[in-house]
Amino acid sequence: MAVPTAASTVGSMTGPMTDPMIAPAGGPVTVSVPCPDPVAVAGTERSAEVGARLAVLAAGQLQLAEGFLASETADLHAGIHQARKSIRRVRSALALGRRALGVGGRRLDAELGRLCRGLSRLRDAQALVEALQRLRDKAPRELQAILPAAGAAACQRRDRLLEQALARDPHFAARRRRLRAASLRLQRLDWAALRTADISKAAQRSERRVGKAGRRARQKSSDDESWHVFRRRLRRLHQQDSLLAALQLPVRAEAKALERQAHALGEAQDNALLLAHCGRGSPFTPAQRALLRKTARERLRDARDP
Repeated sequence: MAVPTAASTVGSMTGPMTDPMIAPAGGPVTVSVPCPDPVAVAGTERSAEVGARLAVLAAGQLQLAEGFLASETADLHAGIHQARKSIRRVRSALALGRRALGVGGRRLDAELGRLCRGLSRLRDAQALVEALQRLRDKAPRELQAILPAAGAAACQRRDRLLEQALARDPHFAARRRRLRAASLRLQRLDWAALRTADISKAAQRSERRVGKAGRRARQKSSDDESWHVFRRRLRRLHQQDSLLAALQLPVRAEAKALERQAHALGEAQDNALLLAHCGRGSPFTPAQRALLRKTARERLRDARDP
């Protein structure tokens, strides 16, 4: 199926679709056609169009990701964050079409996962800077005293990692080529095979996976990886809720509550990130690590205790 380009609008995909019949030479031919049920026809057309509309949304996000990675160096930390978010939205869209898109969809998802993970260390370095900034208003006095120096150390490390990454891949040209190749692969997927029922089943599957991950995280409240998996699955379900809304499909009643829960887990992730950077290879001094570790553990325990 030829997928519309990312420049196409979703609105243009939802309007009336025409498929004119070219009459043979000699004039128009009159054909007797039974009058179908207009409600049934409308439902079928909407279901048939939904794959194309989802493809347009996904293609637009890949185009955005490429643009974010082309940001000026001063804006590139934010650009990396936004590029990863756009890539994750595409992966959420592919997950909604998982069965219909087949092996090609799964392989494209795997490639996008590699792209996203390849940027994760750079994103974590910036996220550490932001986590320290958010501590300013909430930290005890003894921690407040070391935050400026700790923040400066985190900034130096972040900038060094970005400089090294750009030395290996100037202007992120290789990554951007991979995104363009991913866009071509996305267009070749069989989006026409995707139906509304497929999307609904995929969203229900995501919801079940969130429930399972949440139960596991609460049973192992000290296991950072279990909470990380829970947060990832929650984030995907939230992104899929947003896609359903954009496609004008029914959205779960719990979507707002899920958004609040995802935000709370994001705050807890700040503390997990601080802890992860208080071990080997830490940018902080031993005294800074001790204070940051103590605060992060206390805040994590409060966030995760039932």
